[in-house]
Amino acid sequence: MQRRILRLGLVAAAFCAVGIASAQTGGERKLPHRTLKEVAQQAVLNSPEVRARWHAFQEASEEVGVVRGGFLPRVDVTAGKGKEKLDQPSAGLNDKDYTRHGHVVSLNQMLFDGLLTYNEVKRAGRARLVRYFEFLDASETAALEASRAYFDVIRFRYRVFLAEKNYIEHRIAFEQLKRRAESGVGRRVDVEQAGSRLALADVNLTTELANLHDVTARFTRIVGEAPPAVAFLPGRLSQGLPGSMEQALTTALEHNPALRASIENSEAAVYDLAARRSAFMPKLELRARDDSANNVLGVPGDRSNKVVEAVVTYNLFNGFSDVYRNRQYAERRNITLDQREKACRDMRQTLSIAFNDIGRLNDQLSFIGIQVGLVEKTRDAYRDQFNIGQRSLLDLLDTQNELFNAQLAQVNADIDLALAYVRSYAGMGRLLEQLALKQVDPDNAPGGDEFTKPQLNELCPPLAPAASSVDRESLNYRALAEMNATAGMVGRGTAPVPVAAPAVTPAASPVPVEVPQSDAVAVDADVEKRVAAWAEAWSARDLAAYLAFYDSTFQPANGVSLSMWRNQRGVRLRSAGDIRIGISRLEVTRHGRGEVSTRFLQDYSEGGRRERSEKVLVWLLKDGEWRIVREVAQRADKPGQ
Repeated sequence: MQRRILRLGLVAAAFCAVGIASAQTGGERKLPHRTLKEVAQQAVLNSPEVRARWHAFQEASEEVGVVRGGFLPRVDVTAGKGKEKLDQPSAGLNDKDYTRHGHVVSLNQMLFDGLLTYNEVKRAGRARLVRYFEFLDASETAALEASRAYFDVIRFRYRVFLAEKNYIEHRIAFEQLKRRAESGVGRRVDVEQAGSRLALADVNLTTELANLHDVTARFTRIVGEAPPAVAFLPGRLSQGLPGSMEQALTTALEHNPALRASIENSEAAVYDLAARRSAFMPKLELRARDDSANNVLGVPGDRSNKVVEAVVTYNLFNGFSDVYRNRQYAERRNITLDQREKACRDMRQTLSIAFNDIGRLNDQLSFIGIQVGLVEKTRDAYRDQFNIGQRSLLDLLDTQNELFNAQLAQVNADIDLALAYVRSYAGMGRLLEQLALKQVDPDNAPGGDEFTKPQLNELCPPLAPAASSVDRESLNYRALAEMNATAGMVGRGTAPVPVAAPAVTPAASPVPVEVPQSDAVAVDADVEKRVAAWAEAWSARDLAAYLAFYDSTFQPANGVSLSMWRNQRGVRLRSAGDIRIGISRLEVTRHGRGEVSTRFLQDYSEGGRRERSEKVLVWLLKDGEWRIVREVAQRADKPGQ
């Protein structure tokens, strides 16, 4: 519900900020509304960097034709005519002047050059694919930066909206206190304190306006025009996201354009090295020549010399230059392999952080929503109490600032969540596809059969760092244990428990009683089945089936209401990846015919996150079905526990 309210507020803020945005752009004409897809599409098609990368790809395509010309014959024609003077006394030719003319037609056809031309064509072809993937990477980056700029405009428009509301609230408080002081009812010191907070609210508003100006200027640079008057957060960004971090990383290994460019670059280096080895092989050429001339050496008449020959050239010694050049290009090949590994690790880090941010921000939004709602109620209550003299002005102003900061945090988290989805798609190389964007001149793109298929065993493994998580139920239990230990008791009728290693026992559970053995066996079997079905429901991400295990009297350990706890469970389940739950060392303790508790070790795996915890569930038998009324968990750090 809080997310829905926030989304509506962001839309309202976009409308409210029209006047601000218009003033900042100096009356520049803007479209009233543009979607994220439209903005990103314009950025991709008009970005100077994207177009430069496209022209670099076109230039590399032409280079392939240049190198391929080495397979074709070379034909040269030379013709000349001029005056000559010949002085040869022994032949009786003294100062003889004559005019000569002639022409030479030559043809050279490479038959074998040590595979130099072949490898150069292959190298140029791979270099062309490197430029193509660099163009795709620039397109993905342009779409990502346009999305970031679009989201930041929405973010700071709403932050300005909140800063204006905060200023109005402080102005109201200041004016009311000022009137009270002037009438002799209030104190002057309260007016001064309220004036100080009003000045701070004014500073906050000025800061947010400056931030909005900066992101507007950035949007204009990236997209090429001013932001639209109205902007909306896109919906359904989560559709198409892989279910786990490992799946996302595997997708990125196959499709991330920066990584694919480094792969093609390493392949180009292979052919570049092979081309250097041609220096150690002979060269074979077919040569044809027609040399025709008139009045050669003063002899009247025409002369023609026609030659067709095969010429072999084999360098025997070149000062070891070819040996060292071969080693040089071998090191260049190693450089490309290191660059490929770096690109892979960079991609893995970037995507892991973005993917983890999705789950983190989903969790944060549920708690920030609770905070905003509770602080707002507190602020209203403090205002009423202040009006009747039961609260100080400082209490009221502190609560107003706390509400303002909580609302800013809520806006940031909601925008950051949308941005985390976009960053994840960009990390996988799927942002253009997810937003259904067109490329620059897609008709000239190379075919898929030209690309080098990534060999996953040669790349960095798709291993994501274990997600850091907080076992709040364990922390709540420790808090209760410390509180009760301070009072001298933990639970009901038990001795104090050391806080450093609290035992996971359900608080206030009845003392076990004896029941007939036949009934006990049936109860144990029935409860064990319920525990297994409970774990299976969560693993299958079946929220309705999972919540059905909990009784209406269930009290969450973190102190929130049952409805809020259910909403939090739903948010976590929707953002979770592949889930696996292992149950071991299950023990059933019977407290009567209608109540039991189960203690077990739970091995929990969700995407890259793995943890082991010791859990206790308290069950009540209602309408012939066991239902959970209490749940306590504690992290078990040692696998052998």
